[in-house]
Amino acid sequence: MIETFISRPNWTPPIIEHKLKDFYQLLEDTGFNANTIGKNHIPLKTPFDDVKSLMTKCQCTIVLGLPQIFMKSGTIKHEEISENLTLTTEWNQIEATMSIMLNLPTLVLLHKTVAARGIFDRGAANVFVHEFNSLDKDWISNLRPALNSLKNSL
Repeated sequence: MIETFISRPNWTPPIIEHKLKDFYQLLEDTGFNANTIGKNHIPLKTPFDDVKSLMTKCQCTIVLGLPQIFMKSGTIKHEEISENLTLTTEWNQIEATMSIMLNLPTLVLLHKTVAARGIFDRGAANVFVHEFNSLDKDWISNLRPALNSLKNSL
């Protein structure tokens, strides 16, 4: 099994959380062993120390940009939000950056409903951002090629 750091929010909308069972099964079927702080690894130190410690034991990282923050009003750079804005956890940004800095192969996956900001902004880092929608019927089979590419890069 390929030890894999999974960057993802610990909380996601229940409908998406339920769909992630299929994603974790796909990981296992493809030969990846998922490791996530707060899910199957209990924190012992500071978040940064725990992430770094776990990440250095892994061969690659998968960043799951899932919806966690829902904004209905506000401003970004003094511009009013014109429509609802969905963001993922700030820890995706931190963990993706750490993975890249540790030279780990990093697969970035962005849920279609989440705004492409930071690491998810195409061209912001030397990674390709794969878009998916867990509410689509074929979302799991659509992720298989990206996982196979990650596996082949190791």
